[in-house]
Amino acid sequence: MPEKNKDLFEKIGVDISKDKINIDINQTKDFLSALQGLFQEKAESIKKDLDEGKVDMAENVGIKIDKEHINIDLTKTKSFIEELGKKIENFLGEIDKAVEHIDKK
Repeated sequence: MPEKNKDLFEKIGVDISKDKINIDINQTKDFLSALQGLFQEKAESIKKDLDEGKVDMAENVGIKIDKEHINIDLTKTKSFIEELGKKIENFLGEIDKAVEHIDKK
């Protein structure tokens, strides 16, 4: 197993050796609780933006569908995917911070 993966598993309470897998339930529970909080926070933020009309999926994504046509604006779709990629990178950064925070406990 690559060292990077081993470090990650150790941070979340999972120790994998050749013949055994040991799971520290408390450490894993802390990690999953932090991850759940992060997911919940992000989901509420997205829901709020949608409810307030800050995000128009058809306009921002560039895909409009009706009974007879599917219209795809590739420029808008490309921009949306690039923006989504940046948001995912930020989200993964937040997960890394949560893992580091749990590791310090």
